[in-house]
Amino acid sequence: MEHIVIGTAGHVDHGKTTLIKALTGMETDTTKEEKKRGLSINLGYAYFDLPNGKRAGIVDVPGHEKFIKNMMAGLSGLNLVLLVIDGSEGIMPQTKEHVDILQMLGVTNFLIVLTKVSQLEEELLELVQEDIQEQFLGTALEEAPIFQVDSIEGIGIAQLIEKINQISEEIKQKSVLNPPKLNVDRAFTVKGFGTIVTGTLMEGKITVNEELMLYPSEQKVKIRTIQVHEQNVSHAVAGMRTALNLANVKTTDVKRGDLLALPNTFKKTWMLDVKAELLEKATSPIKLWDRLRLFIGTREILCRVVPIGTDIIEAAESGFLQLRLEEEVVSQKGDRFILRTYSPMETIGGGIVLDANPQKHRRFHEDIIDALKTREKGSTEELVSEFMTRRSDYLTEVKDIAAYLGIENVEAQKLVEKMIVENKLISISKHCIHPLQYKRFEEDIISTLDRYHKTYRLRTGIGKEELRSKIASQLKGKEFDELLKLLKTEQKIAINETISLFDFKVTYNVYQLKDKEEIEAKLKKAGFTPPSEEQLIAGKIERKELIDSLVGKTLIRLDHENVIHREYYEEAINKTQTFITENGKMTLGEFRDITGSSRRYSMLILECLDKHAITKRVENYRVLVE
Repeated sequence: MEHIVIGTAGHVDHGKTTLIKALTGMETDTTKEEKKRGLSINLGYAYFDLPNGKRAGIVDVPGHEKFIKNMMAGLSGLNLVLLVIDGSEGIMPQTKEHVDILQMLGVTNFLIVLTKVSQLEEELLELVQEDIQEQFLGTALEEAPIFQVDSIEGIGIAQLIEKINQISEEIKQKSVLNPPKLNVDRAFTVKGFGTIVTGTLMEGKITVNEELMLYPSEQKVKIRTIQVHEQNVSHAVAGMRTALNLANVKTTDVKRGDLLALPNTFKKTWMLDVKAELLEKATSPIKLWDRLRLFIGTREILCRVVPIGTDIIEAAESGFLQLRLEEEVVSQKGDRFILRTYSPMETIGGGIVLDANPQKHRRFHEDIIDALKTREKGSTEELVSEFMTRRSDYLTEVKDIAAYLGIENVEAQKLVEKMIVENKLISISKHCIHPLQYKRFEEDIISTLDRYHKTYRLRTGIGKEELRSKIASQLKGKEFDELLKLLKTEQKIAINETISLFDFKVTYNVYQLKDKEEIEAKLKKAGFTPPSEEQLIAGKIERKELIDSLVGKTLIRLDHENVIHREYYEEAINKTQTFITENGKMTLGEFRDITGSSRRYSMLILECLDKHAITKRVENYRVLVE
């Protein structure tokens, strides 16, 4: 069954709760305090089935100014809003504030419902309707249909349901392919069950027994049971109003505004880069370090404001801000928010998140302003490029791009493949790298190798793992190898037993050449029983670096204390291959006999042959590697 979520909005006592009861047969004023006051304080929920078989959940949000933060908690994930106006009173201050909030949160589907119409003359109703249309000119409600109803007598209810049914056909169902995301709007305890949280599942799919993480506390929880409209279900999908019974968490550890999602899919932050717009009626501008109330998702947080590229944002103006938060929050690009003054509490504006994990910025730095403009209005490919080039990591996964853009992984994969074909991205293993990031990697590698060569002039190069630890310890070995191979193909580096700049060559002075010739001569003379490295150094410490520079060229290292001349190592390979080809296998003693070496050196040479995949040991024998 497909679901839609409907919200109510409007001034206190204009008949929202009564209208919901007429639509659903359910009472949403459920607490004693609400009954006593005659108004909704917390979020009430009800549902009914539409003629087309879809189920419509309704969020009854409070209309009283004192409880407007509760009202905003209920607006997360709405498909349609019923703006409820008492026909005898018309548009009231809270009505206008609700409309401002809804527009800034990106709601576009509205139906205007005039209530208590049976008490009014037809002529007065026409005047009220004209006034509503006039006041909503230039807003998202300009074209919204107006329905005249009386919830107690049932007048106009059937026509309203018919229109909701029609709109539900046009609403695109939310994706179930993305990772799940649910903003908690209520948390309470049920005796015998434990912690219950409710909210609209914004994206993805959740199932019973699935492990999720509660953000920003990063506490792991497990779903015991799922209810959708009072019925236990095995799973819930995007767009559904859900109640979850959670294990491994106390109710006191869950707050309204917390986010439930997969483990390690969100990063908490103390800052947000945003584009904000002030309402025309805002009584005060936004200035540096103003303290405001931020409403995002289902959360209210106090924050300080840092304007970017300007000193002040006046009423009816817009601009870039960095919000410095007094509590950690999790968010993502594209999330909408509301700003209210600290005291007295007044809605002054809202906007959209451009970067959920920014760094601190210089307020008037042109590069920062240009980047924010790209994040606001750039094409999808420009957004991907901007996102990837400001990351500290060289490589980016498709799922990171999907999360940043707020699109499905499948859609992000197609986008990445297109950009790779167009040479706008480079494919590396299961990741991708932007050409500018690749250029940064190349520069880091080249500068590191250059410093290494200047420090160790007689070494042929640096070990791969040592280089990785200096440049990109976050990269896995396979990813690092692929990047190095690209640089090798471009003749920027050489890869042998060590890694060096492509055109690097070890050069020796006269004294080093003399020592080199002496060392090589001694090793040639010794054959398969070479002197130890300590004997070759013979007290001349500088010879250690000289020997290292010859390894991989005229010398082969057997272990950290011994080397052998390459000619004799290659002869050992030939003798071994010939013997095993003729006899099928070879023992340590047989190798010693055919080379005339000692047992110790025979063992070292054979272990080196194993390491180089010439032979492999099977019990006490050596066989050739196929």
